[in-house]
Amino acid sequence: MMEAWGILEPADIPSARRLQSLRLTSAIRHFNERAVPGMGGLWFAMPLIWSMLGIAIAQKPDRRPIEVANAIEALAMKLAIDDGDGTADLRVRGRRNLPRVGRSFEDLKKPGSYVTQTFRQSCTQPLVTLGLVEGTSGRFNSFRLAPDGGRLLEPLAAVRCEIEKWVGGDKRHDWGALSAIAPTAGLPPAVLAELMRRTYGNGAAAERRKAIHAVGGKLTSDVILNTSPKGLAPDHLADLRGGIATVRLREAALQVLGEVENRIAKRRDDGLAPTLALAEADLDDHIRAKITACVGEAERAAPHIQAVRDEKESLAFLRDCQTADGLLQRLARRDGMVIVLRDGVLAPGPAFGADAVAGDIPAAAASGVPELPRIGNLLALTDDLSAATARTLIGKATE
Repeated sequence: MMEAWGILEPADIPSARRLQSLRLTSAIRHFNERAVPGMGGLWFAMPLIWSMLGIAIAQKPDRRPIEVANAIEALAMKLAIDDGDGTADLRVRGRRNLPRVGRSFEDLKKPGSYVTQTFRQSCTQPLVTLGLVEGTSGRFNSFRLAPDGGRLLEPLAAVRCEIEKWVGGDKRHDWGALSAIAPTAGLPPAVLAELMRRTYGNGAAAERRKAIHAVGGKLTSDVILNTSPKGLAPDHLADLRGGIATVRLREAALQVLGEVENRIAKRRDDGLAPTLALAEADLDDHIRAKITACVGEAERAAPHIQAVRDEKESLAFLRDCQTADGLLQRLARRDGMVIVLRDGVLAPGPAFGADAVAGDIPAAAASGVPELPRIGNLLALTDDLSAATARTLIGKATE
């Protein structure tokens, strides 16, 4: 499966810099999935349509679905950028590369024409979850439209016809019709209403999504940790607490490494060797304060992380952070990006001094639970779907 596709621009990068995961990438992905199962990184509806059009249209010219879906998404972004739409909208990507390329399929399918991290990559899981595709594996190129997916695209027959001509190399296009797939465009109310129904359908995973939606904006990290919000099942609540506790503990550990980085940078600026002996670090008041805070955070996190018995990565991290003795060595070994342990001395890693940005799973919208971005993503998706759904229901009520 082709994942490297184009060049990231600063506004398009959800996670760059050091990526100091401290070997917790799998754990954080696990907790986000348990918080909001089955929806991947989806936070607005249009990427599902780009992906489904790509899958459907690729079957005729015998092209790869990824190639066609990526190019359709790039076209949608180019239409928005060329029209001056969505200049400050998070749904619009590719502002650096797309103005320099043409609108043809051959132009937009080329590596480097758009971005590396496409929205299509966030759709693989929800396409399956929502019953819109069928396939022999979880690989995007193995997908074909399910009957329900085909029906969902019926209101978009005109734009599908235009895209088929575009992929086939036809030079004449109804750009007005194609503007219906722009990232800032609205989808037909019937399409959004059906996606809403499928998002909050039946099954254990849907029940968890329903619970998050029901609590909605009232849900905060402290509320989850300190109370038992009505509507959250005990096992769901335990997973939410475990995820929040793990991320908060990692942040406390990164604060320790940050102080080490500051101290090494100061030594370098003072003309000294840019390393820090463990004995010297142990005497630094700022580093010691962060170590104490990290151990304290581990004490608060312990009951929540230990309650989630099926996630071993966070348990191992908790054990590493529970005692001050040897904490610097353990964190440096886990990091390896900004701070490394070399011959028993703390030293700069390959990303030392780089600018910090958030890592892991990008959040499209702020929520009261920043540690688990998929909660904010689900609420943003619901907002994207709900206005059209409300109009559809109101229309039916007045018939």
